[in-house]
Parts: sequence; C-alpha cells; structure tokens
Amino acid sequence: MMKEKRKNGMRQIMERKKKTVFRRLSAALLVLILCAAPSCGHGEDTARDPAAEQETVETAATAENEVGNQADAGETEPDAGAEGESAVTEDVEAAVEETEFESVYPKGIQAKSVVRITEPGSFSDKLTVASLQGLAAKHTDEQILIRTGAADLYAPVMDSVWGAELTNRIGGKPATFDNLLAGYRDRLPGGYVLCSAKAGDPSVSVAVSVAGVTDSVIATEENRAAVEKAGYTLLLDLTGKDDNWLRSSEYWDRLSRSAAFEQPDSMAPKLVDYAVMAGAYFNFYDGNNPAAHKKMYKFLDEGAVIFGYNNSLGEYETVKSFSEMNLQMVPADHAYNLSTLSGFRMASAEQGGGGAAAEESDPEQVHTLCIVMSDGDNLQWVLNNFATGSEWYGNPKRGQFAMGWGISPAAIDTAAPMLSWLYGEQKASDEFIMQLSGLGYTFPSRWKADARQSMAEKLAQSMKRSGLRYAEILDDNGFRAESLGDFAAQDGIDGLFYIEYSGYASLDGQILWLDGKPVVSARYMIWADHAGGGLGYIARKINRASRDPKSEDAYSFLIVHAWSGMKDGKLAPHGNTMDAVAELISELDGDVEVVTPSVFMDRLIRNCG
Repeated sequence: MMKEKRKNGMRQIMERKKKTVFRRLSAALLVLILCAAPSCGHGEDTARDPAAEQETVETAATAENEVGNQADAGETEPDAGAEGESAVTEDVEAAVEETEFESVYPKGIQAKSVVRITEPGSFSDKLTVASLQGLAAKHTDEQILIRTGAADLYAPVMDSVWGAELTNRIGGKPATFDNLLAGYRDRLPGGYVLCSAKAGDPSVSVAVSVAGVTDSVIATEENRAAVEKAGYTLLLDLTGKDDNWLRSSEYWDRLSRSAAFEQPDSMAPKLVDYAVMAGAYFNFYDGNNPAAHKKMYKFLDEGAVIFGYNNSLGEYETVKSFSEMNLQMVPADHAYNLSTLSGFRMASAEQGGGGAAAEESDPEQVHTLCIVMSDGDNLQWVLNNFATGSEWYGNPKRGQFAMGWGISPAAIDTAAPMLSWLYGEQKASDEFIMQLSGLGYTFPSRWKADARQSMAEKLAQSMKRSGLRYAEILDDNGFRAESLGDFAAQDGIDGLFYIEYSGYASLDGQILWLDGKPVVSARYMIWADHAGGGLGYIARKINRASRDPKSEDAYSFLIVHAWSGMKDGKLAPHGNTMDAVAELISELDGDVEVVTPSVFMDRLIRNCG
C-alpha cells in the first residue's frame, strides 16, 4: 500500500516535471528534486538578531494552547498535494530508495506515518513531548511532527516523495497530550526520568542526556501524574542533579562521542528531541570562560558535531574553542523536528536551478559579479522563516537576477524534506553552495592537519550527495594554502569562496589557486553600519572596476549579510535583504553581469586559471 502510494505520487510529480522541463527547455540539466533563522550573523560578534527569534507558522495565541485543544477529532486531514509540492526528476525514486551511504550526523528511523501536532503551551509538556518525539524517531516508524516554522511546507514532501502518511491522530484517537503518551507506551521501554519544571535548572539538561541513553520519557512534577497514568514508571529522579553528577555517573560513558548539544536555556526544549534520539550530551551552557568551555567537550571524538548555539560565550570564542579541539558546530538552537526529519533517507540530491548550465562562450568586456547570501549553514533558520520570509527565499524578486544561496552540508541527512522543497522551488537563476567551513561552522586553520584532511574528505562526500559544487569557507586569518588546500584537493569540491571573520571582505577579492581551483575571497559585502558595506559605495566601486575577462580584477564575489536590508528607503539592520540586493543591481552599469556561482567560477577558471 505504501509503495503503491509512493508510485502514484511519483507519477503525478513526473507529469509536473515534464511541464517544467518543457517550460525551461533544459531537461537534462535543470534537475528539480524533492529530496531534502538564524543562530548568528557570522563574523564580528554582533547582538543577537531578532530574526533568529522568529518562528512564523503559529500565532502567539495558538502557541499557548495545549496540544489537546489542537487535535480536534473532526479536523480535516492535510492535503499532501497542497503547498509544498514541487517537481522532481526521474532519478528521485532511485535516490530515495538507495540508502547505502554514510552519514556523520545522527539519523532516526524513517517514518511511515507522521502525526502532526501543535506544540503544547507549558514548558513541562513541551519537554515531555520533545522527549517522546525523540524516542519515537529512535524506535518506531510512526513519528511526531510539531507544526511550527516551515513544517507545513516540508510535511507534504514526506508524503509525495517518501510515501509517509500525514495524520493528526494516534491509535485512532486525536493526538492530545494524553493520547500521545498512551499511544507510544507499548512501543517504548516505558520508563521516565524526573527533573525540575524550570528551564534553566541543571537537572533538565541532565535529564535530556540520561533520557537518550536509557530510552526514557522526561517528566516534571507538573505532569508526572499524567505520565504515570499512561503507564510509564519512574526510572530515575534527577531533581537536584547537575553536570558534575552526570559526568561521574554510569550514564556518562554511554553518551555519543560523535555528537553533542549546547543550548541557551531560553531555547528549551528545542533540540531535545534530536538529542534524546541521538543519545547525546545536552547542556544549557551559560558560562563565559573559554577554558572551562573547552574542557567540557574534551570527551568528544575529533570531527564531532555540536548542534545548537552559545549566546553567553559569544560566537567567536565558541567557534574558536571548538575549532582548537577539531570540532564543529551546526547552528540549530531554534530547530524543531530534527529527530523526525533525520530519518528521511536520500542518497543524493540534484539542484533545480540554472547553476550547472555551461556557457558556450564568454561575453566580452564585462565585469562578472557573483552575489551570495550569508548564513545558510544556520539549519534552524532554513527550517523556520528563511523559506517564507520576504527578506530572503520568499522574496518575489527572487528569480529576477542570479543569486547564490548557502545551505548546510547537514541538510541532506538532518532535514532532507526541507532540502527537497528548497531545491524544488529553485528558479533558473538560483544556485546553492555549501556553507560554512566544514561539516559545521568552524575555523579550519585551527585544526590539526590530519583531522582537517579527514573532515574535508567527509565534507566533499556530503557535498557530492547534496549536489553542491562549491564550498564557502569562513576562517580567522586562514586564507592560506596550508589549510585551504585540503578542501581544494577534494574531487567533489570545484572551488572555494572565502570570507574573513574579522570582516567578510577584508581581503579585497584576493584569489589563491590550489590544484588548479580558485579560492576567491570576498571583494565586497552588503552589511549595514559597516565601512564598505553601503550600496552606493559598492556600486561605484564595481562600475569603475576592470572589464578585462583575462584579469582577476574583472571578477568580484559579493557576500550579503543576511540580517541587513532595505528599511525606510535605506540600508539598515534587520531590513529586507533581497530588496537591498535588487537595489544594488539597479545601480550597476549595463556591462556588469550578475551570474550564478557556477558561471562565475567556470568563467574565472577558463580565463585566468
């Protein structure tokens, strides 16, 4: 039944594909595939961006309602063919079916049924549901999806590509809090751990860590009666326990050495589901001592990935600390549903934009400009308002000019339905590149040579699977062959874009050539309130720049700070970012050509390599 449903869905999708290919007249190259908020504005520590706090689907009033109030027995089932479907290629079924690949990120069981709910209102119930969601992703193929962020975009993809049934019921009953607990009881070991009902209490992070390795639901004094009524029995009372207790306990050695989670306590219980599924260390870190922070993560293997974000230590010190231990961070502090999303397997994906199209000949006497949006490595932004926000991918001007977009290499393994939706919605002028620096955010120049080489090899494999040709590296004074050469040496990486932490465009467009591949530093940046970041200044510089295609000076990489844009007619923090890009392009002379990253790199290599 499931397979037949998938085939029927695929037939419908293939019909749309034929129409799309005819419309674009490039069936062989425009691969539209349904396979797949910011934690930080990378570089120069800035105040936490309000856009990161935005989660866009549910209203504030709805978010306060209990999950039971949302799961009305008479609610109409969601239409899997509604918004969120896009065209896919003939290769998509094979790509979905083929699962013989190695992931460096934790992955759950692939769901056959997805129970869509609204998040409960109280912290205690949120925490319990998050732990239940993680355990469901670890043990069953009937899983939970919280309807927040972009979930209503990517949920239909779970059905149309993977054949997962979307429902709002569990065991034939509305998916209320009590019914969720009861519905999973017989499929889980049946224990629970008890912790404080206060988000910042150390026992909460201890409970998350222990729940993952003991397969336990998490409860607090506020809801333990409901948990026990559903048939769960107390395994451990962790109230009063802290990180020191955890490290000396029997559970410490059972935690994952390849993944960990670090969150501000204000973000609780986001990421709890994924940490429980992964059996990984979870910590609400609020310190500001780099040495102490580094000591906390010495137990991890080299190359391990930390999910979340650290507000108290700051971006630079956090990334520096991890980098010096050969670790990397996936900004994900606002992310929901990663446990469920991670289960959806896809061996490979192909982009649906025009980046792969080859030029037959070079235009004469033009300045070639490539514009790339920053912060695509922020997985939680991609899962929230990146896709729908008019500032970014949801801007109506998208498609009117060539644009480079960043995406995390983690997306194909942790959020394949979302990646599928993004690729399926690409315009011919859109192209995604890998952001940022590795399998997570890191400073590669601070890694040990052998660890960096191993990481670069794994990154190249992930990029190949994701259909990404180019990598963007952000480093701290790392523009040198010693560290960048490990990336250039990989067959799956055709070139590198480079931005500097202390100022994205501080290297003024310098280019390194490594193994015949260009490493192009940013020449310009759009960034409000930064010297050299204004639109008029950039336009004047570009309009006076070289037009000689044989000169490296005729090629410019411009990075766009995702949290700057047009507001009240001028460039300002938290304005409309894509409108700022459009405004800049309107000020450029006619012999400035804005191109995709692939066209930019291919043209540069042909003429200057």
